[in-house]
This record gives sequence, C-alpha cells and structure tokens, in this order.
Amino acid sequence: MAGPIIRNYKAGSIVYFEKDRAEDIYVLQNGRVILTYMSVDSKMEIKEDVKLGEFFGVKSALGRYPREETAQVIGGASILVFKLADFEVFVANKTHLILKMMKVFSSQLRQIHGKVRENLGQFGDQKSPAFELMNVAEVFHKTGNFEHAIYAYNKYLSHYPTGTYASRAQELSKIAAKSSMFPSNMPELVYEMERRSDGPKPATISPANPAATATRIQALSSDLSISDSLTEADDLYESEEFQAALNAYKPLLTMPPTAPGDDKSIEKAYFGYGMCQLKLELWDVAYTSLSTYVKKYPKGERVKETIYNLGFISESKGEKDKAIMLYTKVTSLPPSDEFTAKANSEIARLRG
Repeated sequence: MAGPIIRNYKAGSIVYFEKDRAEDIYVLQNGRVILTYMSVDSKMEIKEDVKLGEFFGVKSALGRYPREETAQVIGGASILVFKLADFEVFVANKTHLILKMMKVFSSQLRQIHGKVRENLGQFGDQKSPAFELMNVAEVFHKTGNFEHAIYAYNKYLSHYPTGTYASRAQELSKIAAKSSMFPSNMPELVYEMERRSDGPKPATISPANPAATATRIQALSSDLSISDSLTEADDLYESEEFQAALNAYKPLLTMPPTAPGDDKSIEKAYFGYGMCQLKLELWDVAYTSLSTYVKKYPKGERVKETIYNLGFISESKGEKDKAIMLYTKVTSLPPSDEFTAKANSEIARLRG
C-alpha cells in the first residue's frame, strides 16, 4: 500500500463537490474546511466545520455513492488523503476509531433514509417498523450497498431478536458480510404483523421498485422505548450530527410517559432539541425551545446551563443588553460553577 498523502489547499479551494463520485477519505491536519449540505427537509442550507483531526468524506467513500455535501477550504488547509484500501488497513486494528465511526455512520444512514423520502414524496399507509426496517436492509442489499445492509440487518436483530424476520435477517446478514449479492432464490419479503393480527394491512409496495421500499428512519425506531430513543438521539448529538439529532429528539417531546424515568428522559429531550437548534444557528427557534425548557422544568438539572445558552443566543443576535441580563441571572443561581464563571466573564467582556 502506498499509504496516505498530504495535500495543501489554498483558500477557497474545493476538496470535492456534492454529487462527485470518488473513494478518497480525508483528515483535516490544519486549517479550516466547511461542509455544506441541505437539511433533511431541503428547506435550509447547513454549514458544518470539520474539526482538526476529524475524518470527512467517509460515508460516500465506504458506501460507494456520490458525495452528499461540498467540502470547501477556508483560509488554506493541509489535508491527509487516504485511498479507500489504505483507509481500511489503517482502521483495521483501531477499535476506538471504528466504534466512533460506527456512531457517525449510523446517524448518517438516518439522513440517507430521510433524503430518499424527500425524493419519493408522500408514502401510502405505513407498515410496521419491523417490516420497514427489514425492507430497507434488503433494498440496500439488492443495490450492492453491503455496509448499509449489514447495519440495517443487525439493527433489526437488535430490536427484534425473536421477530418474524429474525432468521431471514441472520441469513442475509452473513451473505452481505461476504459482499455477496442478494440471493436470487430468496423469496420476496412478505408483510406480516409482528405483534398482532387485527387491523388493516398497509398497502403493498412493489418489490420491483427498490427505491419505493425505503422509508424514514423515524418509522424504523418508532416502537423503541422513550429511554432508548433518547439514547439514540444523544448519540447523534455527541457525534455532532445535529440535524439528525434534532429529528430524533422531536418525537420525544410529544410522547406520553409510560415507564419509570420517562419524565426525566422527556425533560432531557427538550434540552437536547433546543441545543441542536442552537448548534445549527437557528437562533430564534432555539431561543423559543430553550425558553420552553425553562418554563416546563423550572427546577430542571440543566436550567442554569440553559439560561446561559439563552444569553449566548441573545448575544449572537446582537441583543447585548438582553444577553447581559441573562448572564447576570446565571450568576445569581447556585451553585457557583463553570457557568457562573463563564457568565461573569461574558458580562465583563460585553460591558467592556
């Protein structure tokens, strides 16, 4: 193997464009790179900074499909470039790196499903989440996207270890792991109720059109417990997949608590939802969401942090006096902690 190489880019250079086909994987060594892509609902353009030492271009390289974002250099940068084969050798024995990238890959797969839904428009009646998850896995398998297929098969087995399609998922996962195509003699997937037989069956989606079988990721996990759903949303947030995390937190805000601890999980979802909007620089909606958290949970464990972030949003919007007022409120709340110190520092800076 030749190994990775260093490329130096001038300010304004494009590392790759959206829809480019390539298998290079990149690591930012120094400088700044911005990834630009459309939100899942195609209503806004999102810009995301690549952190120093962070990989980018991984998803499309591993999946062997066109780039879903444009990578542009701001102010010059040095970038380490891997060919796909070199990258596979590099990560082979780095368990911690593989685990981290699995989280990222998982969240990016959610966005892929969302984009497929956008292209298809409205769906007919929805089948059970178990069936939809199995169906998505087989679509990826039939189109040669083995990494995605394996992920979805394993996700099915994780959520439905004794489910209707468990044996089928195990068999097909082993086949996909060998990079072998979907077997031609495998019977078509037939919809069956997983847990009950009453009620109408949703309309059948034609297996002749693989794209029509894809569905949104929210449907795949809609029967998870509130705590499990929160964990998935938190993982997306920690992986800095803020748009995907936002979509994952949102359903939790309207779920009725049914198990011990659900109230606390929903409280955390309100905070996470607002923080995702803040990270995406959606200042007005972030302010509204975080204010809602404070109103609903005036004694919540993250009230002080939330008010500090309300101050940050106000400052970002140019509302200096409002920011000072909010930072001052933070300093009055016990205990004296990192947010107290940060708020005092911001007050001093704003007052000059």
